[in-house]
Amino acid sequence: MKYKVIAFDLDGTLLNKQGQILPSSQQAIEQAIQQGIKVVLVTGRHHTAVKPYHYQLNLSTPIICCNGTYLYDAATDQTPLANPLSLSQAEQVIHLAEKYQIHLLMYSRDAMNYQVLNEHMRKFSQWVADCPEQVRPNLRQVADFRQLLNEQETIWKFVISHPDRQIMQQAVAELSPQQFNCEWSWVDRVDIANQGNSKGNRLAELLALWQIPSEQVIAFGDNHNDISMLKTVGLGVAMGNAEEEVKAQAKLVTLSHNEDGIAQVLKQYL
Repeated sequence: MKYKVIAFDLDGTLLNKQGQILPSSQQAIEQAIQQGIKVVLVTGRHHTAVKPYHYQLNLSTPIICCNGTYLYDAATDQTPLANPLSLSQAEQVIHLAEKYQIHLLMYSRDAMNYQVLNEHMRKFSQWVADCPEQVRPNLRQVADFRQLLNEQETIWKFVISHPDRQIMQQAVAELSPQQFNCEWSWVDRVDIANQGNSKGNRLAELLALWQIPSEQVIAFGDNHNDISMLKTVGLGVAMGNAEEEVKAQAKLVTLSHNEDGIAQVLKQYL
């Protein structure tokens, strides 16, 4: 099989425990690009939090952001494919977070917004501050999420988090699956987006635009929100650090994100 596209999840996949791209992975990606293969980042992150890695890899391809909520073209700052939350949906999530006292992170058109600076946000803020200024993510503290709704801001998704998983499960259970797509992106975090959004669906739309069959695509992932993507492509690869449920949906399991698993797979299949 001649593969034409490689799709990468970021956290827990292309990025190691320190949030860095391994030199072996970067070299393998550069060699793939030299062969004319398209490399796409498919992530739960906001586009401003992807730019540092998009820039590092010198990519020109669009980015699939927020678990497939939108396609972002970094060259034009456009979102040619997008399915954001409605303002009424956003209000439901804000109300739910208040009810269960759950930490909330709101992804609006051009920023990641939070109210309470918890431990996770402190670490994330430090990473943001350390990024090069020209690709620094846009993270801001706001007094009231509803002010953004009043301003008719585009809302891509929310991330809710709480150390008590049972509380998280109770909160998620209140959101209608006919209206929302809820995916666990970490052990204590759930991404909430509009119904129908997934990495697999948005990647399939991008491949259709490029007129590339899904069988000619390799995808790497590690978490539940990657399953749709791994099942969509010809060669879905789960990282060694992935949960067993994710590995069961992949066609291949490689080494962990802290090892040279990505480079080994690309060397074997390209």
